[in-house]
Amino acid sequence: MGQRSVIYKGVEFTVNDGPGATAFFVLGVRKSGSSLLNNLVKALAEKNGHNFVDVAGTLFKQGVAVSDWQTDASLADILAPGNVYGGFRNAPSSLDQAPLFRDGRKVLLVRDPRDALVSEYFSNAYSHSVPVGGESREGMLKLRELALESEINHYVLEMSHSLKRTLQEFLKLERDRNCRIFRYEDVIFDKKTLISDICTFFGWKVSDHLRELMLGWADVRPSEERPTEFVRRVTPGDHREKLRPDVIAQLTSLFSEEMTRFGYAHA
Repeated sequence: MGQRSVIYKGVEFTVNDGPGATAFFVLGVRKSGSSLLNNLVKALAEKNGHNFVDVAGTLFKQGVAVSDWQTDASLADILAPGNVYGGFRNAPSSLDQAPLFRDGRKVLLVRDPRDALVSEYFSNAYSHSVPVGGESREGMLKLRELALESEINHYVLEMSHSLKRTLQEFLKLERDRNCRIFRYEDVIFDKKTLISDICTFFGWKVSDHLRELMLGWADVRPSEERPTEFVRRVTPGDHREKLRPDVIAQLTSLFSEEMTRFGYAHA
């Protein structure tokens, strides 16, 4: 199987040029366990002979803003059968008309948006990586400043409309027969089943030995909250402890459609 380099926005990607008729895609709403999902799929992909391409993550690290690639149809130039494309915390609308994306198998991880906003507050304040340069660095530094200067209730309300836009962009995948949607709350304490379900959906294999090895590094459960660390707290429902009742009510109303479509009760 050969490989080739593709340059997009000045960033180099290595893709496999081999046999196969499809590509695979990994999508996860920000602060919904997307890093975990990408790491799991990357490990599984490599064992199943597929090249993992961290598209959005690589662009972020190189300072390319989401707005520069999200609707740019030329992003499809990096697509080739047999590759697994991941890192997408925003819906890649730029790929909607690309046959490999349209027909390819996709997994999407979502989360109760109220918990996601709480997680985003702590992440942006203390633990989220900052690119070395470019627009994404400037944007991340502004988000860090906002989080550090804000009380959490004010912050989540300030950021809620941005998250709603992101969820709205992903809603189209709810009706995509080639997309399997996982909810953070259903999988965070059952990663063994998550691994098996991903492999079944993608038509991949995973041995019991590999699954146990993966669980060894993936199944992290802090015994107490660690506010400044990347894995802060994995327990669902965190918003009930961190936010005022009136703020929770506002968020529940704002995200009513998205929560209904993704299977969350309004409680």
